[in-house]
Amino acid sequence: MGALTRLGLAAVVVAAAAVAAVLLLGRSESPPGIAATAPLVVRAGFEPTTVAFGDRVVARVVVLLDRTAVRPSTLKLAAGVAPLTQLAAPRTTRTTRGSLSIVTYEVPAVCVTDGCVAPAGDLALRLRGVTATVATRSGGVAHAAVAWPVLHVHGRVNASDLAGARPHFRGDTTPAAPSYRIAPSTLAALLDALAVLLVLGGVALAASEARRLARRRRGHAAAGGELERALRLAREAESRTPPDRRRALGLLARLLDHRDARLAAEASGLAWAKPQPELEAMSGLVAEIEHEVPS
Repeated sequence: MGALTRLGLAAVVVAAAAVAAVLLLGRSESPPGIAATAPLVVRAGFEPTTVAFGDRVVARVVVLLDRTAVRPSTLKLAAGVAPLTQLAAPRTTRTTRGSLSIVTYEVPAVCVTDGCVAPAGDLALRLRGVTATVATRSGGVAHAAVAWPVLHVHGRVNASDLAGARPHFRGDTTPAAPSYRIAPSTLAALLDALAVLLVLGGVALAASEARRLARRRRGHAAAGGELERALRLAREAESRTPPDRRRALGLLARLLDHRDARLAAEASGLAWAKPQPELEAMSGLVAEIEHEVPS
């Protein structure tokens, strides 16, 4: 093995050990003393790094802040886990060791969407990167970004599982015959009968209304003829004895009762006037009735 190859392997091992140390530092309740290599350092990872479809996974972000250079309370972290489905609210823990502030951000999630299904049964899932910003004590803003590592998602169904014959249903899939409270044919017959009854009822109502209108018209015609006759008798009674005048005025009062209450009252009062109905008053009342009341 060449010197360059050995140096490359050594560099990979050191980098992996550094990432593992940072992630373990975020999980540890008593992290050892460590100095940040920059005012803002961000690391991201999954536990475990390989899961099966539907298995629970924890997405973890560890942020190292140099409190002598930045203000940890102003930290803003963007760490989306789509297309993973978040199972609970993110949990954030903060630990301080000397001038170092350690913020651990954990999101429990599960991969159960279409984006987690690979045709070959093994999906290398890549999420959007993590970004962090924090205000510096000098008045500026420090930025840091890191990519999520690849999360391997294995399918639970292999091609061989789907290569068998069409599965048989245990139950009969034929839909059951429909049932009705009232048979459709019976309901149709009842509705037809109801329609016929409604038509007959409408015809009977129209005929009854027509008869009522005809009776009313005949009544009006008869009343008009009687009033005309009563007015003629009143004109003739002007030249007769007072009893004839009273009878003629009384007849007018009865016929006017449903037509003009005022004229009916005047005719009745004049019929019973003492000592006798005056000719001038009677003649004026008859003329007013002929003018005001249609025959």
